[in-house]
Amino acid sequence: MFGSSNKPRVDELPYWRRKALDEMTKVEWEGLCDGCGRCCLNKLEDWETGEVAFTSVACRLLDGHSCQCSDYEHRQKTVPECIQLDMEGVREIPWLPPTCAYRLVHEGRDLYWWHYLVSG
Repeated sequence: MFGSSNKPRVDELPYWRRKALDEMTKVEWEGLCDGCGRCCLNKLEDWETGEVAFTSVACRLLDGHSCQCSDYEHRQKTVPECIQLDMEGVREIPWLPPTCAYRLVHEGRDLYWWHYLVSG
């Protein structure tokens, strides 16, 4: 058919492909997290090189079975050093894993096939 295309219309694209991170609702933002738990691992940074090493020591609120915070709504009261990931953090935090949905969307890339928003 003349003028037809296999390219999906913008309104048919999933929200993470048609919106920038700062345009997302709170529900959409929270929905991007795949629950890898890497944000909740203690990290060591070499002051001279800036290299970051992940440890196997997790925040006390991390449930090791579900990879979820056991008190997500109140986590910053219980653990004041807990990082509330926001746009500034996505831009500036060097240790976000390369598979992190926030990082991928910020860099204009798509989510991996295994992300639950893609694979179900």
